[in-house]
Amino acid sequence: MPTEVLIQNVSSQCIPNLVAAETFQPKRMIWVYTDESQNTLQQLQQSTQHITNQQEIWHVQARDSELMQQRLKACFAALSLQGKLVFHLTCGTKGMALQGLMQLAMYKQKHGADVSAVVMNPKTQQFDMLFPQAGNAIQACAQLRFKHILAVHGSERHKHSGRDMQRLKKYDAPLSALRNLHKPMMQAMQGRTVCSIDESADKGFYLRGGHDLPKVVQQGLALAQDCGAIQHLHMTNTHFSFQSQACDNPIAYIRNTWMEDWVGAVLAKHDDGQWHGGYSSVKVSIKTADDYQEFDFLGARKNHLVYWSCKNMNEVKTPQLFEIDALRDEVGGRDFHVAGLLHTAVIKQGLHIKAKRLGLKTLQVTVPDAEERLLAMSCL
Repeated sequence: MPTEVLIQNVSSQCIPNLVAAETFQPKRMIWVYTDESQNTLQQLQQSTQHITNQQEIWHVQARDSELMQQRLKACFAALSLQGKLVFHLTCGTKGMALQGLMQLAMYKQKHGADVSAVVMNPKTQQFDMLFPQAGNAIQACAQLRFKHILAVHGSERHKHSGRDMQRLKKYDAPLSALRNLHKPMMQAMQGRTVCSIDESADKGFYLRGGHDLPKVVQQGLALAQDCGAIQHLHMTNTHFSFQSQACDNPIAYIRNTWMEDWVGAVLAKHDDGQWHGGYSSVKVSIKTADDYQEFDFLGARKNHLVYWSCKNMNEVKTPQLFEIDALRDEVGGRDFHVAGLLHTAVIKQGLHIKAKRLGLKTLQVTVPDAEERLLAMSCL
C-alpha cells in the first residue's frame, strides 16, 4: 500500500531523512523538529518539494520530556489518516524517538490504523521495522545521487570543476604506472627547481642549473600526457614544453595531483553500480565559506559521501587531519560520510591513533596493496 503520511524526526543529519522521503514517496510529510534543528528542517523541506508540497511541521521541546509528550499527544490526536502511516525514527534525539514510538502505538491502539515505525540501516541499505514487529527489513533504500546529497546540506558542485570518476577509468593504466614511479621520480627531482621559459609559444620549462631532465621524470611527463592532463608534449634532454588540457603544471601533476585521479580511476574501475557520482579535484560551495572549497576526491556511494584528501608531504602532521575533519563536517556532516587521507610519507603511530579518533581513514598510496585497501575503505 502506498504511504499516505511520512513522519520524520529532524536532527543535524540530513541524509537519512532525504533517503526516507525518496524511498516511501508519501503524499504528505510531517517533520518533528526542535529549535536546534530548524536550519536542517528548511533544507529538508526545500529538497523534498518535488516529492510532495503537502508538508506539516510539529515543533517539540527536546529538553523537556513532559512538554514533548503533551505536544506529540496533541498532534497525533489531530492527525487525520485514511491510509498508511510510516514514522521514521533514525534522526532526532533518543527522547524524540521514544516519545514518538509511544504515541504511535497509542494511535494504532485507538484507531486501528495501518502504522509502522522504521529506522534506516546504513550497512544493509534497508529500512528496518521497529513497530509493530521489530527486526524485519521492509523496504530497500532509495539511492541518492551526488548532487542531491550536496544540495540537502546547502552545498553545490561548481559546474566547471572536477574530473568525473567514470571518465577517469580509461586512464587507470597510466595512473597506476605513475604510482609505481612515484618514489624514483621524487628522488630524481630532489633539490631541483623547475623554471619557466617565458618566450616559448607553448608552456616551456627547464631545470635550473642546466641539469638534464632525468629519464624517470621524462617517463612521468609522458604518463601525464597519457592520463589526459596535458597534450602536445615535447621533450629534449634539457627542457620540455606542452599545452594545457586538464592541468597547467605537469610537474605538480606527477608529484601529487595524479593521486586524486588515481582514486577516481580505481573506484570507477571496480564500480559495482553503487557509485552515484564522484569527482577528483572538485570545487564545492559550502555554507560556512564565501568561496568554493576544493576536494581532492568526493563521491556518493550507498547514501554516503566519500571524501579523500591527497597529500604528498615529507611528514603529515596533526593540522592536516584537522583540515580534513573540518571539510568533511562542512560539506556533509560526520555521520553517513567516509573520509580519509591518502599520503605518500610514512605516518607515525601517534598520528594513526589521532586519525582513528577523528573517524578518518589513512592509506599510504605507495604500498603494494594500496588499490585493494582503497576499495575496502571506500566501498562500505
